[in-house]
Amino acid sequence: MAKLFWFLRRDQPLELYFYVVPKLCLGIMGYWPGPNDKRRWSAYINFVVLAVGVATELHAGFMSARCNQISLALEILCPAFTSAVTLLKMFLMLRYRQHLYYMVAQQRELLFGSGIAGEAYEIMRKNVLMATRFNFWPVSAGFSTCSLYILKPLLLALLLYVQGRIDEMVWILPFNNTVPSVLLRSPYLLPTFVLSAYTGYITIFMFGGCDAYYFEFCVHTGTLFKSLQQDVQALFQPYEGELYLPRIDGVHAAHFERALVLLIERQNRIIELTHFFCQRYRTITLLHFVSASLVIAFGIFNLLTVGGSGLGTLLYVSYTVAALSQLLIYCYGGTLVAESSMELAVVMSTCPWQLCQPRLRRYVHLFILRSQRAVTIAVPFFSPSLVTFAAVCAPLANCILYSFPLDCWHSFQILQTSGSFIALAKSFQ
Repeated sequence: MAKLFWFLRRDQPLELYFYVVPKLCLGIMGYWPGPNDKRRWSAYINFVVLAVGVATELHAGFMSARCNQISLALEILCPAFTSAVTLLKMFLMLRYRQHLYYMVAQQRELLFGSGIAGEAYEIMRKNVLMATRFNFWPVSAGFSTCSLYILKPLLLALLLYVQGRIDEMVWILPFNNTVPSVLLRSPYLLPTFVLSAYTGYITIFMFGGCDAYYFEFCVHTGTLFKSLQQDVQALFQPYEGELYLPRIDGVHAAHFERALVLLIERQNRIIELTHFFCQRYRTITLLHFVSASLVIAFGIFNLLTVGGSGLGTLLYVSYTVAALSQLLIYCYGGTLVAESSMELAVVMSTCPWQLCQPRLRRYVHLFILRSQRAVTIAVPFFSPSLVTFAAVCAPLANCILYSFPLDCWHSFQILQTSGSFIALAKSFQ
């Protein structure tokens, strides 16, 4: 077990942690970007398999809704919508394959290009370990949820068998796909069951891989800004405690100017890379938040209506936890980037920049002004942050624990749909 989850330990070389979780998840599905445009056939095969699974799940869900089986329809549509969003993510990952590889290569160069030592090494090791363990949590939560979906029909059949009610045994698929009845009989039942279960694991690894890529990029961007802060302090350290002006002049000014220009260029490069990432990932981020609202809504609705079904309750709790975990990944990543970029202004302003010549002071002032505007992972209508996540969780917890109506206009519209469904569910009780 220790060898299987080696990336969760602290004793591995630093570079091995770099994008290890997204590389593992996306690599299994054939979607990890490489240095050339060579694409694996497994990527296209998994795309087609999931597309068939999504189409059959959506059909089954809408048919149940037409028959007024609302609870069953939501139970089917909950994983179906997640799989549908995953299908769109797979398309976008293929489309931006080379761009994703470019961003990984640029971050690797910025982080490891000039070598790491001292305090910068410790900061980076702490951050990459945190990113790896944080990313592993939603992947493992999603994996357990998918496994519960697969085990549910097997456990129900086993229970009927143990009770001697073999005549009542009805074999169903893990995700209630609409399939011809002949595929639900021997000898086609087993491959049909395996194929339906496999679509769930495609969703988990692709969903987890895309989210892990997002969070890794945010963590490493925050690390780059932290490293830049240290270099700013190191640049001014020889002049700390000086009382007379000007002190940075002559040959010192020339060396100082070259070093300051390099820092400014590095800041610009990090900001430009972040904007490049936002343009490619904004659709994926927006799709994730929309799907999270639906998953939370359907999960809470079913949780409040399944009653005393222990296995069903465990299933919906697991699904809601997985959705909130993935939501936390996006919000925490956005906060790391925004706060670390703004801290640059604080660090620079506390340095003895007044010792510089007037021309160098203008460089410093422009550096501070640019740093005062946070670099955000912005998407249409909002920017992911822990403030957004807190606004999501607080009214959700109040609604569940204290039966308060869920009003989320003050936060972000991602829980509008969830609030409506939860209020509807409470009215049925």
